[in-house]
Amino acid sequence: MAETTPDVMQSMGSRNLGSGEFTFDTSQLVGVAGNGQNTFDNLWSSILLGKQSIANGNSLSMALSTIENSLALRSRTILADTARTSSMMTAKSHSFTAHYVRMLTPPSCGRCAILAGMPSGRKAFERHPHCDCVAAWSTDESALAKHYANATDYLNSLSSEDLAKTLGSQANAQAWHDGADLNQLVNAYRRSGSVRAAQLYGRSIKYTSEGTTKHGWAYSRMKQAGYVKAHVKYGSKYWRSDRPRLMPESIYQIAGNNHAEAMRLLNNYGWL
Repeated sequence: MAETTPDVMQSMGSRNLGSGEFTFDTSQLVGVAGNGQNTFDNLWSSILLGKQSIANGNSLSMALSTIENSLALRSRTILADTARTSSMMTAKSHSFTAHYVRMLTPPSCGRCAILAGMPSGRKAFERHPHCDCVAAWSTDESALAKHYANATDYLNSLSSEDLAKTLGSQANAQAWHDGADLNQLVNAYRRSGSVRAAQLYGRSIKYTSEGTTKHGWAYSRMKQAGYVKAHVKYGSKYWRSDRPRLMPESIYQIAGNNHAEAMRLLNNYGWL
């Protein structure tokens, strides 16, 4: 990462990088995890988890599986942290004003795609489990945005099968082609169990609770369409619509071959 960072910065619009304002010794990163812990101690924790699994009465195969999964996750995290730190220090050594944005490393999930190109300063961007996004550096923030801020370029490069996998379903992919908001599609799955199946209106449907609180985007659209009849308590301080927000899959099933009706329903349920 350290060797390639200057080349990447130049390709991202950086100018007058020079030979560097200071020299960074990348060997200092060897043997240290991102949290400052010794790498050996960090990885050895996986062994301790395996021993604890045995002590809890689990089988040897389950303990070995625990060790394997923990080692894989810790190794990925250490390598990602080391690469990010190396890239950051090299970029700053060439220009203290360098900025970075979130860059995809395909294949990427929808949660990563909607954040592609998001700028970040001193605080590193948050990651979900198994996120493999990296930071692209430049002194020209507008150049960074031009290259990586638009998830549309990435989604357009995918096959139909991969697009459906990224967005959650074939219907979601179709909705995106029909103009659905990418953030709405991805965030429908933001919470575990937020997309569910039910029997309603005499048919099987899929719905989500995302966006249906009184301040939600979908709630506003559904209320304008006359779907909201009352409110139900949601948690300790929120109220949400008493009607479910249909997922695109159910909308297309209801609309059948009537594309205009599908577009009307997508709009009324806050997908467009």
